[in-house]
Formats: sequence, structure tokens, C-alpha cells
Amino acid sequence: MFQDDTELPLNKEICEGNEQDDEKLLDAIREKKENAWSLLIERYHGRLTNFAVSKLRKREDAEDITQDTFISFIKGLENYRGEVNLETYLFTILRNKIIDKYRSNNVRSVSLIQDVFYSSQIDNTQNVASETSAASPSQSWIVSQDEQYKIHQNMLAEALLQLCQTFKDSYRFRNLKILELLLYCGASISTAAELVKAEESTVRAFKHRCLKQLRSYVESSDTSKDFPYSHLENLLTNTWESQRLTCPKRSTIGAFLLEQIDPEWFDYIDFHITTIGCHFCRANLKDLKHQKSIEESQFREKIMASTIGFFKKREF
Repeated sequence: MFQDDTELPLNKEICEGNEQDDEKLLDAIREKKENAWSLLIERYHGRLTNFAVSKLRKREDAEDITQDTFISFIKGLENYRGEVNLETYLFTILRNKIIDKYRSNNVRSVSLIQDVFYSSQIDNTQNVASETSAASPSQSWIVSQDEQYKIHQNMLAEALLQLCQTFKDSYRFRNLKILELLLYCGASISTAAELVKAEESTVRAFKHRCLKQLRSYVESSDTSKDFPYSHLENLLTNTWESQRLTCPKRSTIGAFLLEQIDPEWFDYIDFHITTIGCHFCRANLKDLKHQKSIEESQFREKIMASTIGFFKKREF
């Protein structure tokens, strides 16, 4: 399948790079450059496997399903049109494969808030936003055959992004936490109020205002025809999940790990990872910790190599 690529100018920086570097890798992969495929696997296998382990518990099962994810992706590469970034797309394939495994094996794992949402989603086969089988990447993308649904989802994603960005820019992170609990996790008013230490009446009023604002955004759109308003909250939850609206960038998670971030941001990311239990971000964090450990070990070896000669020459 792949051709020789000894001249391919791809390096470690690209392997650890950003979305623009993903595009370079994908272009090279489409040209059947084996080194590019190897670099893409190196970049993503750690975080994908960590996510799978968090859901399946057994390392060997997680590795198998991660391998299947890469196989499905490369087999259906032509189906990836850049609707979302590559990381989200790979996580979508992986997540749907895990859902299939849950269904076939009747697996249950509820520990974090997101797990509760995850398990209820598996059982809710009537959900307007339910996902299809993960036999291939083309099927992995949520209800990909329903163009009208995709239009509605994109419209909601834009509205939600604007709302979330408003809270981020103004550092109103408690509002962002409440919104995430209610619309992403499907938490009750009382649960959300307890977790953010607010009055239930305050949370209820806040939810009402947000839904009203989002509904107004939909109604003002040219694509609002036949919008399923009765399923608005289900659509919002699924849109939030598929678009990963509040997942911080990997570089931000890295800054969080090093505690090189504003206290307000640190508190929110800690909430997103620890309280919400976002398995996507927990997988990224675990992978970054592993890389940091390797880098520290390599640095120690470098110091040792550069100083061992002095140690041998001198008497203490």
C-alpha cells in the first residue's frame, strides 16, 4: 500500500504538532508515504489507547480496539472531509467501536459523570441523536446519511461555540461549568447546583436563559425549517459531544499539567477533567504525563552522559 518515503521531510516536531501539521501528514498519507502514517500513529495511539482503557478496563481490549480504529480510518480515508479536526474524528471512530462492544457484551462502567451520560446514551435507542454502527469511518460520523440533521447539528454547534466563548472571554467559568453539566452530561438541575455550589433556582433560570438564546439563534437561521424543537436538548447534548465544544487544546492541557496557566483556567480544566470526567481529555493528560516522564528520563541520561567523565576523574 505504501511507497518508499526516505525523502519525506517529516520530523518529530510535526509528529507532536497541531492541526496544520495533521493536514501535512494526511496529504503525505494520501500520497502513500509510509513514514507519514507511522508518525500519525505515533502522535495519536497513546491518547486513543488511554481513552479505550478508561472505558474497557483491560489493556489488551483497549489496544485491539485502537488498532481497529486506525485500520478503519485508513480504509475509509476518502470519507474524511475535515468536518472536524483529525483528533475528534479518530475519537469518534474509537468511541463508536466501544459503544458497539458495550452493546454486544452488555458492558457497564459508571464512575464519572460522563460515564453516566455515556451509559444512558447506549440504552437510549430512540434518541434523535443516536449513533450508527462503527463498521467504517463513513458510518462512524453521527447520522452521516441524514443531511438535514447535519445542518441542524452544525447550526447548534456554531451557537454553542459562541455561547461558550462568551463565558470563556469574560472568565465566567461557573456559567461554563453549569452549561457543560446540563447540556453535555444531561445532569439534573439539583446535581448541577450541588456541584457548582449554587442555588437550584439560579441554575434553573440560567438554563432557561441559555435555551431561549439558543432557540432564538435557531429561529433566526435560514436553515431552521423543520427543526425538531421537541428534541432540542438531545440535539444539544449530542452536538456538544461530537464537536467536543469545551475540550481544551492539547497544548492547554500541557500547560495545565505544568501548572503554567491562569488560576481560573486551571480550576475550569481541573473541573472538566476531574469532575465532568472527560475521557478524551483524561486520555490526553495521561499521554502527556507519559511523554513528560520519557523526556525527563532522557534528560537525566543526557546529564549523566555529560558528567560521568568528571565523576571518574575526580576523588570525593
